[in-house]
Amino acid sequence: MSFLRALATVLFIAVATVVGSLWALVLRLLDGSGDRVLDLARAWSGWVVSFAGVRIVIDNRAQLLPQQPYVFMANHASSLDIWAVFRAVPRRIRMIAKKQLARIPLFGWAMWAGRFIFIDRQNGVAARRSIDEAGRRIHDGDSVLIFPEGTRTRDGTLGPFKKGGFHLAVKAGVPIVPVALRGTRELMPRGSLLLRSGTITVVIGEPIPTVGLSEEERANLYERVRGIVAAMLAGPPSR
Repeated sequence: MSFLRALATVLFIAVATVVGSLWALVLRLLDGSGDRVLDLARAWSGWVVSFAGVRIVIDNRAQLLPQQPYVFMANHASSLDIWAVFRAVPRRIRMIAKKQLARIPLFGWAMWAGRFIFIDRQNGVAARRSIDEAGRRIHDGDSVLIFPEGTRTRDGTLGPFKKGGFHLAVKAGVPIVPVALRGTRELMPRGSLLLRSGTITVVIGEPIPTVGLSEEERANLYERVRGIVAAMLAGPPSR
């Protein structure tokens, strides 16, 4: 029965993606800001995890200010991570994603409709332009989500963090919010299309200021954030 349920979830995700992506394009025509698309993405994420029998436990240790934009940084272990973050973080967030995702029919179009930011990691000049665009969005009040490992883990260990997102946060002068996702890899491993039922925990850490840092503090910022994410990942399992 569990396999049949997982298969039914795959079919549900496929149908929901087609319908949701087309609806996202309509919403973008009605609302150029893309905010309505983000609201749809949050609802869509809830539909997917609920249908799959996934329970999300939120451990929110952050006091997030309503009008303050943030750079959320999370570990990346599964395709489920995006849905989990969208459901757990109590605000609209735009993801900084690799350019290849924009080429996926319907799904990539929906990301465009939500005004997500695509980055070409193979092109340094284009990547810097994307980071500059993200900075402008942050100054306009948008919060962004980054997976600083750059790709999903293969063996479950936390990989090294790339520094681009940290330069963005420091330049924009906004706090970094570390996020730890526990259990997503067990429910939907890298390379798998099947989403199993179970429980995951999303730990939202306290914001880390990026204003007024010394040169040494800026240089060590990525290790500090990575250490916090690693510590939150090592916490007790979900119940």
